[in-house]
Amino acid sequence: MIGRRPISVLVASVLLAGCSLGDSPDADSKPSGDEGAAELTDVESLEVGLPEGGFAAGDFPLNSDKAPRDYDLFLVDTIADLEDFWSLNYPKFYDSDYVPLEGGIHPHFPDNPADLPVGCEFTGDYAEVEDNAFYCEDGDFIVYDDDLLFPSFADEFGIASIGLILAHEWGHVIQSSLRADNLDRFVNTTLELQADCFVGAWVADVQQNGVKGRRFSDADLTSSLLGLVQLGDMPGDSPDDPAAHGSAFDRVSAFQDGFYGGLGPCVDYEVNEPIPLQFGFSFEEYQRESPGDFPFDREMFELMAGDLTYYWQTSLGALDGWRTPTLELAESSDVPPACGSTDAEQVTLGVYVCPDTAEITVDADVARSVYDEIPGDFAVGYLIGVGYADLVLSYLGADITGEDRRLMDDCLAGVWAGDILPTAENLAEVVPENVSRISLSAGDLDEAIRMAIFLGDETTDTDMMGTAFDKVDAFRQGVLYGPTGCGLS
Repeated sequence: MIGRRPISVLVASVLLAGCSLGDSPDADSKPSGDEGAAELTDVESLEVGLPEGGFAAGDFPLNSDKAPRDYDLFLVDTIADLEDFWSLNYPKFYDSDYVPLEGGIHPHFPDNPADLPVGCEFTGDYAEVEDNAFYCEDGDFIVYDDDLLFPSFADEFGIASIGLILAHEWGHVIQSSLRADNLDRFVNTTLELQADCFVGAWVADVQQNGVKGRRFSDADLTSSLLGLVQLGDMPGDSPDDPAAHGSAFDRVSAFQDGFYGGLGPCVDYEVNEPIPLQFGFSFEEYQRESPGDFPFDREMFELMAGDLTYYWQTSLGALDGWRTPTLELAESSDVPPACGSTDAEQVTLGVYVCPDTAEITVDADVARSVYDEIPGDFAVGYLIGVGYADLVLSYLGADITGEDRRLMDDCLAGVWAGDILPTAENLAEVVPENVSRISLSAGDLDEAIRMAIFLGDETTDTDMMGTAFDKVDAFRQGVLYGPTGCGLS
């Protein structure tokens, strides 16, 4: 993750002028679209969870020779719902009627006897779609791998992931020359992220209107995020690669743009193309055993703590009562540490905060497990960033608790992460000669969102840490929009 560099931070007048900390970041503080927006609501008439089941052998309507799958019924319902969704919404944004998919959807598998359409360098050979799904403009059809890709994703991420993959390919249907005619107008990353945004808008619509009377559960939404993370480009890949789809962070961010804003933000990508937060490894990083990660040692913690201290001290300015934070490492047997007459509060996994002494204590054993298993150094950095964020909220006198506070912690950790992105603007800024700052490496933001997903509450009713969906969104709001993304003004 870490390469040393000079960078300045926001001044206190920008961060805190007139700020209000009474509410956590929510959909109202985010950029939103026009028509087509839908909120995640508890619609009593909709059954939560998706139907598992298929068709008897020989009865699957898209291919009677295909082996039955547990997701087949949901897949057929999804196809019908996507047609309805786009028939209703396409005219609102593109000033013409939606043209239904003409070439159909085709499952493929070894020894498939069906006569599949050909085009776009696809000759009908199963090997050409193995572990993949694609839309072909030349013939206006979709082919998906029903032997490896769909079964493996359904097993690992649930059947909701099948709907998301199909909805993503439908995004390319919308971009085709038969409809919006965008496939040749933009780089591949823009097209892929717009398709992810379209997916988010459709998922939000399902939450509002259902698919055959059912909507996604909280577990389905969490699995959806995990599936998008799995499909992100490898750290260090270039966004200019003709095959680039976007990092895990980029793809999740685009999905949530659509989920919270509807189709409006997605269509706006055609005017204001999204800027992928993908970058290569530096020469210094390539000298490490793992280019994207700093070795797990005390220096890693010291560098993170030093940068967080500098960032928040510079941002907050002369705040009454501010004390320079200290970061302590402890064994699991020594936590929680004392904090006056009580124990320090655990604000996230393995991180304890004592505002009275400005001490942040990290369980080193937990941190080691996170580093190895999430994995990555910025999975640990995210946790430490949350600890510093919570200490800042205490000094600001923020009167928020529970889930709202945890989500604000996530957002402020994202603000710090956004400040240490290796962008040209950040790298051009100067700090005092005695200050050595850190910089994110390729894949670090992906590590943070994996950590956030891992920590999320199982349901919206738990009201402790925030759901995985909400935690990821809070973090990305901080990364992308800075303090204003957290509701600070």
